[in-house]
Amino acid sequence: MRVDRWEEYQTFFQLIILRYLVVWFSLVPVIAGLVNQLPNPLPITLMGVEHKIELILPFHWQLLWLSSLSFVIALGLFKFYCPKFVQKYSSFSEYSSYNNHPRWLTWETHRLLKAANEKQKSKLVERLKAKKYVTKLESSIDKDLCDSPIVKEKQTVLQFKVDDESYEFGMPILPNTDNQESEKDVFYELFGRYSESHYAVRVIIKVLLIFSLVLFLFVLIEHILNGAVFVWEWISGLCHK
Repeated sequence: MRVDRWEEYQTFFQLIILRYLVVWFSLVPVIAGLVNQLPNPLPITLMGVEHKIELILPFHWQLLWLSSLSFVIALGLFKFYCPKFVQKYSSFSEYSSYNNHPRWLTWETHRLLKAANEKQKSKLVERLKAKKYVTKLESSIDKDLCDSPIVKEKQTVLQFKVDDESYEFGMPILPNTDNQESEKDVFYELFGRYSESHYAVRVIIKVLLIFSLVLFLFVLIEHILNGAVFVWEWISGLCHK
């Protein structure tokens, strides 16, 4: 089973039509409570004639509510576990709209290194080393990560340790004649490490969404079949006239 990355879930949860599942989840218990207090069939008098209406939906609303519940839980997990970096900056163009100085990415890198696991750190260093964006230090530093980045004349730098090797990273990249390109490069390295985090949670979200979809499709088919019966009866009535 392919497990989506955080940015893919973000695009999915932003679909307006899916918000109706949240509305349904919220309203159904209230509506069901009110309907249960009414007599079934419900007597209604029109023009002196009493009619009895069956309070029956053409589908099992309980299944649709369970579908909504599964969706709401998945949405809650997304909101809680999806990295704020991904939620705030869905792309480099959106990041650029904040007009941050390239130095800001040093602070974002510091936040990532504080939260990342060893596998993520190793992959980040490997990618930055390949692009010559990080410098290996000759002497080992005491901490796995410096307390905060250091602002220098031309760069804001941080020092960290991964796999017992000490490194220094700074932004903007020097010497570099195209700061925009290197800034974009570093942004997507951070974005990539964030977007692949919390694998187990992303699996759970995927399972919940599949479960929600299966229930929704079952209810939809049930609704279509019930509607088809009424349409067939209507067509049959026209043919026999």
